[in-house]
Amino acid sequence: QLCCRSAAGGRMLKRVAVGVGKALRDTGQAIERMGCRAQDNFIFNEPYCRHRAVMNLYDQRPRVAQGAFIAPNAAVIGNVDIEPRTSIWYGAVIRGDQSNIFIGGESSIGDRSVVQSSTVNPTGFSARTCIGDWVKIGQGCVLRACTIEDYCQIGDGCIVQEGALIESGAMLEPGSVVPQGARVPAGEVYAGNPATFVRKLSKEEIEEFGEYAEEVCDLAAKHLDEFLDYPTTYQLREQMAKETK
Repeated sequence: QLCCRSAAGGRMLKRVAVGVGKALRDTGQAIERMGCRAQDNFIFNEPYCRHRAVMNLYDQRPRVAQGAFIAPNAAVIGNVDIEPRTSIWYGAVIRGDQSNIFIGGESSIGDRSVVQSSTVNPTGFSARTCIGDWVKIGQGCVLRACTIEDYCQIGDGCIVQEGALIESGAMLEPGSVVPQGARVPAGEVYAGNPATFVRKLSKEEIEEFGEYAEEVCDLAAKHLDEFLDYPTTYQLREQMAKETK
């Protein structure tokens, strides 16, 4: 009981430290705006997007491995772990604001897909979301508090609900819905709403999943090379400063 109280106290202190830090940053920005107004300089009215691809949530910080690609208009928020060579594509949202989300190496989250966790899983299983290695999540999917094992393919527009388990080497056809607590056995194809058995996958088909994952990794590396190590917003700021003179 004493250990639990100590851990809770430590978390509370972290939250307080984060809150104080944010207050100091807000105060500094407010003072800067006052100074700009005094100089009749309204450069702080930023016309550019304030979106952040990787965002802390209090003391919960995303951990992104080197070599992972996160698209500039994607959102990775809170308690999220992303392994090397994983790609989070354009418009995708990874929201670890309730429990941890883990995404394994050389996996991909397609455009506009949403991955969430939950505080409590109604099925009694873990409330975190775990995605294994060499997994392809298609475009427009929704995954919440579920487990996707290695070498899986999730088709476009699929929904995988709380407590669902997609075993290694399984495949969901586009538009499939896996209900709470359901299981898709290894090496099988499921489809429909609710998803039901279609056929078994051959060994060659499962091996192709890994090859496809490698192709997506190579494509993500090309996209990653197009982005500079540092942002170029300061150039816009300099341009705005010249225009206000």
